[in-house]
Amino acid sequence: MTRGTTFFARHKPPCPLNRGQQRGATGYTLAALDPKWYSEKRMSAFLFLLTFTLFDPDAFVKTLLADHESAWQTLWDNTVPPEQDLETLAILANRLVRWVPRSFLKDNGRTLKGHLTFVTKHDARTPLYRCKMLLNDGTVADVFTPSIPQTWKLDVPMQERAVAFGVYVKTHNGIPIFATPAIQWYPDTWLGNLGFDVASFDQVPVSRVIDDELGKHDEDTIRLMFKFTEADREPFYGLLRAISETPAGSLEEEAKKHHAETPFGVADLFNRPHETRGKPILLRGIAKRVVPTPVTDNEARALFGIDHYYQIYLYTDGSQGNPIVVCVRSLPVGMPVGDSADFSAQITVAAVPYKLWIYETPTGPHYAPVLVGREPVWHPLPVGHRPPPKSVQTISFALFFTLIMVWLACRFWVRRRTRLTG
Repeated sequence: MTRGTTFFARHKPPCPLNRGQQRGATGYTLAALDPKWYSEKRMSAFLFLLTFTLFDPDAFVKTLLADHESAWQTLWDNTVPPEQDLETLAILANRLVRWVPRSFLKDNGRTLKGHLTFVTKHDARTPLYRCKMLLNDGTVADVFTPSIPQTWKLDVPMQERAVAFGVYVKTHNGIPIFATPAIQWYPDTWLGNLGFDVASFDQVPVSRVIDDELGKHDEDTIRLMFKFTEADREPFYGLLRAISETPAGSLEEEAKKHHAETPFGVADLFNRPHETRGKPILLRGIAKRVVPTPVTDNEARALFGIDHYYQIYLYTDGSQGNPIVVCVRSLPVGMPVGDSADFSAQITVAAVPYKLWIYETPTGPHYAPVLVGREPVWHPLPVGHRPPPKSVQTISFALFFTLIMVWLACRFWVRRRTRLTG
């Protein structure tokens, strides 16, 4: 079976936790630690130390089992307001972003679900936001994070549905304090209601203009816009999981609804990616390639439970011979896969635009919109009515052309002979 090449470049996990597990060191897992580390405070200490530790696993375990609570006593002192610990909180939150895998934090930290009601930015040396969160159980918590969604406004009342995987730090005046690398945002929109973290779109900038785009940004920004990097992990796989779990037919209906309100076509996928991202569209055309793609990113597999997906290279009437890449988690029963020159499958698919992808060809760089879709609808041709392979079509055309030429030659010869005998 043909396998597709993943968009994502392979990378080594930057966290010593992953490295230790690959080496077989059990000291990096909570199950191997002394039960005294299961308490909330010692969990915080464990994660805190992990963010600062980059040495041998054996030395890490020995250091971890020592009593480091006194080093962070001010963080746990209920009488000290968190404003006096801003720098430490900022360091903790940013180190969580850099070193602790999100899947580990999700499994071993505190899952906070509720609504954010107020956000304030603190003037620490590193960016730090204090988010007031009303949890679903009715309690209130302060969540410190180095980043928030770009569209949120500061110092104004809000009511935004959110989730955070946090590390408990302390309690002050009866309010628990947590640190988290990021806030997951689920607004009351069709995409947020699907369970997709809309804030993750902020990690990957979307291009506004194709013409001369490469000359307007630095190399890192261009890579984020047009290539697939580690920054795409959560928005891409999160969108893939959310879309695949929608009820059958619901995405198609949403696409028709969006088209009635703000219509856009295939050409806009190429020319206006900044306006089409996240808006569903219904596509019909011929798939020239359908290839399974394994997910080699262990963190993505752990976070989203996705071990493979399919890349469909779709050609529609409006794509003018250029492919549209639609990524789906499953195919209809019996639908063929392949990428041979003779391969084709007629499909209809509802999908959500994600970003433009730039790829190299012998004639230079080309752009292809990448969309995330639900399982396509396959339209197999009736038995006996399948289109012949291209080689058969070519031979048939050549034979037909030869017959026409022979007929014209005979007709010319007959007319000329008639004039000569006349």
